[in-house]
Amino acid sequence: MLEEQTPVVHVGLTVFNNDLATVNQDGQLNRLATSIIEQRLRAARPEWNVVPVPPDAALSKKIASGVSWSSFTGKVKEDLQRIAQETGADFVFAVIDTTWENSPGRGVGIRMRALSKDSSGSALVHAHVLLVLLDKNGTEITARGGTEMTMPASELGLNYDLSSLHDPQVQQRVGAAMRKQLEDALTQAAAGMGY
Repeated sequence: MLEEQTPVVHVGLTVFNNDLATVNQDGQLNRLATSIIEQRLRAARPEWNVVPVPPDAALSKKIASGVSWSSFTGKVKEDLQRIAQETGADFVFAVIDTTWENSPGRGVGIRMRALSKDSSGSALVHAHVLLVLLDKNGTEITARGGTEMTMPASELGLNYDLSSLHDPQVQQRVGAAMRKQLEDALTQAAAGMGY
């Protein structure tokens, strides 16, 4: 249930130098998340029948309104029960966008900070996502997240004012960095759950 319009945020020298652009991942994030979790479950529990479920737009919208997962558990319980019922699942794994208390940004994206207009500064590539395991009644059993990575923004081809994102090669490089961070975060989260 990941947002595919991934933000690239530049925090400027003052409030007047802030900028925001998005990179359309065109379904790649949700396909990648489904693939990673499916592969890990099949390897760790070959006796399980793993049934991938396409992203649920209505459920994603409920979750993506900027409130933490814990605040939504009650609000989405019926939706999760419905998914379990329709698929005959005993357990439901969900991948959702979230926020971390000590790190800015929601979901998958990039946050840049530069000290001057002569430098593109550093880029924090984040995949603030949770892998959540629920039972068929929609009760949360456990949840795990992943990490983030900082690199020079110039390695991605990003410049101070984000105008470089008009270049398709830079967009590809930026999108690939975000997908790699998502893969790392989900692999770490699944391993933390024992899968």
